This record gives sequence, C-alpha cells and structure tokens, in this order.
Amino acid sequence: MSAPSALAWRFDRDLREVPVDAAAFAREVDARVDEIAVARSQPARLLAMLLDTTPLLRIAGRMEEARKTASAAIALAELVEDSSAQFAGQLALAQIMQQEARFEISTPLFDQLIARARSMPAHGAWLHDVLFEAGRNLFSQRRYAQAARLFRESQALRRSARREDLLEASAEALRRCGEEERAA
Repeated sequence: MSAPSALAWRFDRDLREVPVDAAAFAREVDARVDEIAVARSQPARLLAMLLDTTPLLRIAGRMEEARKTASAAIALAELVEDSSAQFAGQLALAQIMQQEARFEISTPLFDQLIARARSMPAHGAWLHDVLFEAGRNLFSQRRYAQAARLFRESQALRRSARREDLLEASAEALRRCGEEERAA
C-alpha cells in the first residue's frame, strides 16, 4: 500500500474538500506557489500552473490567494485566447465564491457555466464537473432537493462517460443530500 499523496483530500460532512494531512498539503501548495514565480515568462506554462494551483489554495483555506490566482488565470486565458482555460478559471472562481458563502456571485456564475457547457461543444466535456460543483453550491445553501437533482445528472453523465473514478463522489453527495433532507 502506497503512502497518500501530500495533496490528498477528502470530503467533510459539508461536502467541502479538506486535506488528509494539512501540514503536508500546505508545504506542497507553498512549493507550487513558489514555482509560479519562475514561470512568469512562459505564458502557457504559467496558465497551467495558475489553474492547477487555484483549487489547492482554496482547499488549503488560502482564499485571498485563491481568488487572485483564479483571476490571474482568467485574465491570462483571455489574453492568449484560450477559452477552455478561461472556462476552467471561471469554474475555479465560482468554487471560491461558494466556499466563501458569496452565493450572490457563485450561483449566477455556476448557472452561466452550466449554460455554456450545455450549449458549446468545446465545453461539453466539463458539464458533469460543473453540475457537480453547482450541486455543492446549492448544498452549501441548504437547497438539498435542487442539489440532489444536479448531483444525479452529474452522476448519470459520469456513468455514461465511464468515469468510475468520480462516481463515488457523486454517490457520497447524494447520500449527504438524503441525510440532510431527512434531518430537516
């Protein structure tokens, strides 16, 4: 059995990602942030690093850094005209707003991302992830029935795409919705 990755995380009861080993996670995030400074003269590499680091900063609870990193990724993606990277950056920003309980921003942003993923073939592969994250956004607002609907749609898409690696997260989210609805 191999040791868990320093970047390993799990869902807590609120469906938020929490590091398995907070200290190891923080060290790895710090190392990645340091690497970003080195890549400044290489736009494609910098963009990839910004997009990879943003969710790690969010999971580590470094929300201001996560917001700035997501915003930098979106701006750079616009500059280099990379619509997929721009979409990914906007999804990361929506997740940050959701975690900060800034639902007046996160909910419309998730709605826009869902509409784009449904209507633009270039973003269609993201739909299962966007639906799942939008479901977590609704779960955070205690809108469990609406969240469950998005989790089910995400799960169906993941199943049809044979994304077994993501099916357990969908199942866990649906279980949590059921528990919360029964407790209410």
